[in-house]
Amino acid sequence: MTDAVKGVAAQPAKYEDGQYRRSRLDRLKARALKTDKDARTVFQKEKAAEYRRDIPELTQKEANACAKNTMKNEKAAAVVDDRMVYIDRAQMEAAQKAMPDRDHVYLDPDKKFDAKVRGIIADNPEDFYINGEFSSDMYKRRLGKYTGFDNKANLDEISTAASDYGVGKRTIRRAMKRAGYEREKDLTWLYKTLAALGVLGVGAGVGSLVGADFTSNVYGIHSAGPNAGSSELLDTIHTSNAVGVGALRGLLASVIPALALAAVVKDNGGKDIFNGNTAEEIVAKGEKNIETRIRGEKNQKMMKAILKMENISDEDKAFILKLAYGELTGKKVNDRELMAAYEIAKFCDEHPEIDAQKIDEIPGTVPPAGDDDDDDDDTVVVTPTPTGDDDDETEPEPELCQLSIGKNDGVKVHDYYVRAGIKEKDKNGNIIIKGDNPYNVVMGKYKRADGKPMTHADIMALRNDLFGAGKGLKQGKIQLPDTKTVNGVDYVFNNGKVDLGIVKKVKLNYYNPVTYPGDSYKVQDCNQNVLVDELPSQQKAEEEAERLAKENPTKYIFLKP
Repeated sequence: MTDAVKGVAAQPAKYEDGQYRRSRLDRLKARALKTDKDARTVFQKEKAAEYRRDIPELTQKEANACAKNTMKNEKAAAVVDDRMVYIDRAQMEAAQKAMPDRDHVYLDPDKKFDAKVRGIIADNPEDFYINGEFSSDMYKRRLGKYTGFDNKANLDEISTAASDYGVGKRTIRRAMKRAGYEREKDLTWLYKTLAALGVLGVGAGVGSLVGADFTSNVYGIHSAGPNAGSSELLDTIHTSNAVGVGALRGLLASVIPALALAAVVKDNGGKDIFNGNTAEEIVAKGEKNIETRIRGEKNQKMMKAILKMENISDEDKAFILKLAYGELTGKKVNDRELMAAYEIAKFCDEHPEIDAQKIDEIPGTVPPAGDDDDDDDDTVVVTPTPTGDDDDETEPEPELCQLSIGKNDGVKVHDYYVRAGIKEKDKNGNIIIKGDNPYNVVMGKYKRADGKPMTHADIMALRNDLFGAGKGLKQGKIQLPDTKTVNGVDYVFNNGKVDLGIVKKVKLNYYNPVTYPGDSYKVQDCNQNVLVDELPSQQKAEEEAERLAKENPTKYIFLKP
């Protein structure tokens, strides 16, 4: 650190920054996930089919859950990818004209917490500067080492960053927000108030007061006796209702401070699915007793899939896990971060020419081999608190939201019967055995939507996407989707002739046929966020909407169509 840099107020940010990408997706496809719910639905379904194909042990429900987590990761990554941060207003204004499709944010020194974030930047140029100039890319990259590749700052990650930089968690939340990262909500102040007011243990009834989904353990501190200073679990609170928190903010003012501090709250910020194990320990022990080291059958299956990847070393696998959950924040990992690790590992496994330990430095322009939903780990942050432990912008109280029913159109498919064991004579009169192979099926049954001839690379990419790399076909009926997009290229069913190939007498790892989904229904809120998906009929969807409205009368209303 130099005196010339320390305390700097207006070093320019190069608006050429933007090479650093958190996603390997094509930028247009990634952006669609931010704004287009249909694109999110298609992405999710295709991912679920991919996971079922590549990891046959997954149930459809597990594959759907994995796909949803990956979609959330990619959607959040797209926000970070498009975000550009400035500490010089003139540079931002120039960049806005040069790149109107990007999301430009200025750290305003006249705003209290922006000024504090600028202080972190000025005091730590080695983390945020390139060649003496502030870099938006470096800013996002540094904070991303805390969030991991779920692109979300969890409570433990915010605490670690605050400790590292010697600032309050409120300042780190602002820094994360400016970088485009999601932030886990912190209702610690509320739990303390509820404990002080003696309303712990009322369970779901607290939901009518709180106005947000959360789960937390509440601990009381022994003030005297042999157990003085130790804590005791008082209750675990989960709420799912949605009345504004403004009244409770006012309530805090009337709580005696000493009484409010009578309880300590630990918000787990999502379950640690590694059960306290480090990445190195998980990888070193492989599948041995994996059920006791990794929480949840779905997560165990995904971890096994990573362990089986042959083109990356154990050292690289451990590195990828740490990269995915944030190498600056320790070993705690949630299921979204595990899905990010799987996607990174799969990419490296399919691209052995890439150094896995430099994957975070590679711009996300290489094609892949990849919410604001109302989940427990959603990104809503409750803002001002009297303890100075939250943001300084008050969020409006939610209004009653009308639910609606939507339809998901099924994927159009074409049946194809795989031929095998067909005897023919070659030009010398010798009997040869022929059958269908994945390459010839793709070459005969598909074409590029843009009319360009399919290259060998096109055929291989589509073949691997449909059937899996290195897999053959088994005799019988399979389904071929009417359209498919791979690496940003659209392909359409062509229904041409498929030439048979010579079948070699080798043991094939046969393609596990994918069943493409038919029509289904979903329940959406007033912001078109999907609350319940893949319901078999409109009637079932209406029943779910009625149930949600009945269980959340202060949040939702449902008028039957």
